[in-house]
Amino acid sequence: MSRPRFCKKFMPRSMPQQLAAIGLSANGQTLADTQLYKAPPPAALGQCLDPSGGDWENIDPPEPDEWLDAMLEKTPDQSFSDFVASRPNRPDRRRCTVLLQPICAAEELQGPSFPAGPWPSWQFLEAAVSRFYAPMNVRTLPAVPMEELGRPPVQSRMNSYGLQWHAGQVLDRLAARGMPSDAYCMLAVTMCDLYPREEWNFVYGLARLFARVGIFSFVRHTPFQQADEAWLGAQLLHRATKTMLHEIGHMFGMKHCTWYNCLMRGSNGEEVEHQKNCLHLCPVCLRKLHWSVGFDIRSQYASLLELYETYEVANECFGRDCDFLRRRLSALGDLPEGATMLHTIGNTRRSVPAPTRRVVGSRAPARESPSPASSARTSQGRTTTPCVERRRVRSPTAIGGTVVGTPQQQQNAQTSATSRQVVRVAARVGQPQQAAARSLAASPARA
Repeated sequence: MSRPRFCKKFMPRSMPQQLAAIGLSANGQTLADTQLYKAPPPAALGQCLDPSGGDWENIDPPEPDEWLDAMLEKTPDQSFSDFVASRPNRPDRRRCTVLLQPICAAEELQGPSFPAGPWPSWQFLEAAVSRFYAPMNVRTLPAVPMEELGRPPVQSRMNSYGLQWHAGQVLDRLAARGMPSDAYCMLAVTMCDLYPREEWNFVYGLARLFARVGIFSFVRHTPFQQADEAWLGAQLLHRATKTMLHEIGHMFGMKHCTWYNCLMRGSNGEEVEHQKNCLHLCPVCLRKLHWSVGFDIRSQYASLLELYETYEVANECFGRDCDFLRRRLSALGDLPEGATMLHTIGNTRRSVPAPTRRVVGSRAPARESPSPASSARTSQGRTTTPCVERRRVRSPTAIGGTVVGTPQQQQNAQTSATSRQVVRVAARVGQPQQAAARSLAASPARA
């Protein structure tokens, strides 16, 4: 039985609405809102934002329990001009580094990547953030186990993933450790499960946007279905990359996108959303990030394509992103290098680590990752963002009697609880690691 609706339905945006949100004239040929820049923006920017070629996908009408159905009242439109008016955090020459803080034992990142090891390729993740947010500097801090974040110890409890940690207290310990003077933001990542308060059974992550710090977990992105190891590794890597890029985007002040099927679109997870989003920004969000960082758009596309091609054959999600980047590079082929560069922040001469090439197999049927989403709420005067905030449903098997998730996700959680107990990411929780079961129950066919 469907729940009663007390709010308006989401309607996909029309082309005139999209052009107005981007800041383009009605014919898409003239760049508007140029008064929002300190200096006139480059003429080539309009060409990079022009959606008339159809390269960006519109948002489908949401189905029941999807993000734009359940969370519409918490997902306001944010045009480019709205974004600038919100006075978002903006990097400068002093504060120009994105810090990545792994929460784990150091040896976990030094071993093989998933599925042979617990983590997706850290080298790839760091390279993706470096290329996506260039010319910002990106630096990985030394790994810190959850138990060593500081005193008093972070509270934890047991669930089917092993020890689950209190996300808000993790942020408190990170804040107490201090932020380097060159840091624009710090994103802590872990393969441990997280929860925000006792009555919730889990949360993907938590962020304090004005403090520019967040903690996010990849553990619930781990694929459990039977598949080729190359596909499984690439699938977790795609999901983790999407999470990192999306959440860092929030640190720049970008809200969830309602204009196109964009990296910044809110999502309730792959079990719920019928339309999967990708690793690229729509023209509205692209202009927001460009206003903040001033990068060369064509160079960013070329750099990301070189990186994503590593897994293009292994996984169809990366293949779809590569196809998009090739179309955009073709459309912008006449632009010289640096045509949209606004200003320089950070060290633009830094080298970007290249991913290790590996032999991969043929493509598998499509299945994509969710993009964890944020819903701002206030706690003790701080802006705290749970990703994802789900509606609560009573369940006798839930921790504290409450499940955060949709009915379908709860069912999936119950049917796969046995396989989840063997997740490699719980190896470091202070108890003996359970033996990894190689024969996992088959999941529903990939969408």
